[in-house]
Amino acid sequence: MKIDVHTHIDSTDPEQLRNFVETCIKTETRACICTAGPRSDHKYPENDAALQAARQYPETLIPFAFVNLWDKVDAGMIDKFVEQGFKGLKCITPYYPYDHDLYMPVYEKAEKYKLPVLFHTGAYRPNKQDAVTRRPVLKNMNPLNLDRIARSFPSLKIIMAHLGTTFFRLEAAELLKLHPNVYADLAGNGSWMAIQPAELASLLGSCIAEVDCTFSGFKKLLLGSGAYFTSPHTLTEAQQYYEMLLRRTGLPQDIKDNIMGGTAAVWLL
Repeated sequence: MKIDVHTHIDSTDPEQLRNFVETCIKTETRACICTAGPRSDHKYPENDAALQAARQYPETLIPFAFVNLWDKVDAGMIDKFVEQGFKGLKCITPYYPYDHDLYMPVYEKAEKYKLPVLFHTGAYRPNKQDAVTRRPVLKNMNPLNLDRIARSFPSLKIIMAHLGTTFFRLEAAELLKLHPNVYADLAGNGSWMAIQPAELASLLGSCIAEVDCTFSGFKKLLLGSGAYFTSPHTLTEAQQYYEMLLRRTGLPQDIKDNIMGGTAAVWLL
């Protein structure tokens, strides 16, 4: 069983939900599903929709709650998310950088409840909300903003969505190797289709060893597609690309298995 740590619920249509679940079943995948909040390029359902979908298909879907990191935040919402049955958190488009003092109680609660947190890092398409909020976007979601969080909450599992993309890929890779509790996915066509095996090996390999036989950097990689309920084929395509990347880097089978689900299974199942 594979675990895709990064998929999106962008529809509450029962047929689209069923098609997405059928794709998961065909590929022997459990999918972590999340919404993306009010500042996205199109309208997403609320957290309740992710929870209801996961309750309908508990053997396939794992609900993550979107945390609205804006100018005011009540960390008490994390207690409610846990009571409701959410298994992880998703953060994206914060008002301040991810490591702002205002948000630290949220991460403290997440660590307490052993909830992994998926942070969007890197590229984000311009949309009409930008002119409304007038906030920094890429700067606030730079992977380096996760350094303070990783140091402050060493038991918190931090996932960098998209490995920083082309904007911050080097910074993201260095954070992976620096912090034991930081992980990353390659979600989205802009990430897993934009990186070649040699580049990935260079980013995740040791900067000291001439030949890195430990593949320790790859142990911090997780399967993430960035698939949507309305485009379930992306889930399958991402897995195919991951398999090609990992095969061409010569990874041992046990590390590949952990990337494709073994690591996340320890946290979520």
